[in-house]
Amino acid sequence: MGKETEPAPNQMAAGAGAAQGRGSSSVVSRGICIEGELEGVQNLTIEGRVKGRIHCKGDVVVAAGGHVEATMVANNITIQGRVDGNIEAQEAVEIHPDGILIGDCRARSIQIQEGARFEGRSDILK
Repeated sequence: MGKETEPAPNQMAAGAGAAQGRGSSSVVSRGICIEGELEGVQNLTIEGRVKGRIHCKGDVVVAAGGHVEATMVANNITIQGRVDGNIEAQEAVEIHPDGILIGDCRARSIQIQEGARFEGRSDILK
């Protein structure tokens, strides 16, 4: 039997392009901390901690307990945890009741649910 190898970290962050496609998803699990740049075409769920820059053509969910200290650009952004940094969504940003966004927000649609915390400026894209 051959030994299975893990993809290199930059391949995991960027996905395998067309092979993985936009319908696939990556997860930064609880207890994991990534510092640097994440780029990819797939959806991304952050349950752990990311510090740096995120550029995702898919959707990004910052799950409850997740913490992002980064500039973030994605198709849709859902915040259930905490984000410290400026964000831009090509479509929609949704901040859930326990979600926290400290930074500026640009999107076509911004939904801030009751109980959510948002400190920054908002700009609606056309």
